[in-house]
Amino acid sequence: MIPKYINDWFHVIESMKNENTYKLAWGRALIECIFCGLYTSNSLNEYSITLEDVSKCMLKYYWNQLFFFNLKQSPNRADQRTPYIVQATNELIEKYKEKTESNIPVWFDKAESELNAKDLIKTVKKIANVLPNDVSWRFKRIGDDIIPLYEYDEKSRSSIVVFKKESVELLKEYAVVISKLLNYKWSQLLERFNYCPKIASKVSSISEAKLKRESLAKYKNELMKQFKNGAAIDFYSGKPLLPNDISVDHVIPWSFMYSDDIWNLVLTSKSHNSSKSNSIPSESVINKLKERNIQIVNLLDSKFLVEMQEAITNNYVDKYYFECRM
Repeated sequence: MIPKYINDWFHVIESMKNENTYKLAWGRALIECIFCGLYTSNSLNEYSITLEDVSKCMLKYYWNQLFFFNLKQSPNRADQRTPYIVQATNELIEKYKEKTESNIPVWFDKAESELNAKDLIKTVKKIANVLPNDVSWRFKRIGDDIIPLYEYDEKSRSSIVVFKKESVELLKEYAVVISKLLNYKWSQLLERFNYCPKIASKVSSISEAKLKRESLAKYKNELMKQFKNGAAIDFYSGKPLLPNDISVDHVIPWSFMYSDDIWNLVLTSKSHNSSKSNSIPSESVINKLKERNIQIVNLLDSKFLVEMQEAITNNYVDKYYFECRM
């Protein structure tokens, strides 16, 4: 039986009537913060999430949807102003383009290190300042009823959202289901404002768009450095690989990442690589990948070393895995 608290979340999401996507982004950000442990606890068994942490997650969603797919987030009417959070996100994207001198879309988690820190902080604060107006308190309202999903003091424009311990535990358990429902509602809403295919995939940051893929041959020698005797071992099966049967594989599917990153690449057999397709890896495979990255980081050449260190420091494996599952 589904707990009443989770059914309350379902009821709130299914009852939403939106003119823009703020509440859907807010709900998904709360779930991500809880799933990823972005909260603090107190002696009263209460868990607090800051509006700035929520805002950074929301910024990421809008960045990915706007930069990659240019998805409109509200009606395109003369009397309808562009949502403020969308404006702020677009401004940050433009600053990224200027700084990198590139218009090539990049996922937010990867672009973050290239952004001017002050610009990023300023944008996150802009979004956080907007949330108390119509989002943080309105999300849990259905008509005249307020559903007790969390506590938020709108009168003081509080900077935190508070959850009970048991609520956090339930949301962790049902995080994927709730996020998928939010994504579904988000894609339904965007279908009213956009005329393009596969909106549901784009909302969840997963698309089957065919982008140019480069050869992975240059990564093979770097990944071979893990094996002292030059005899490669299949990452997935642990069995030895014949020299003519070594393939470089994306653990988190390329169709989600759209990029080749050494922290996400492993050696496997050609048959396993071709049969794996775009399947999402298990948590045990993800944990194994994180262990592999730590083992190999100091063996890599300078360019790959910096990339791997950045991935470990910023926990890219878990971040992208969470997004992939959502």
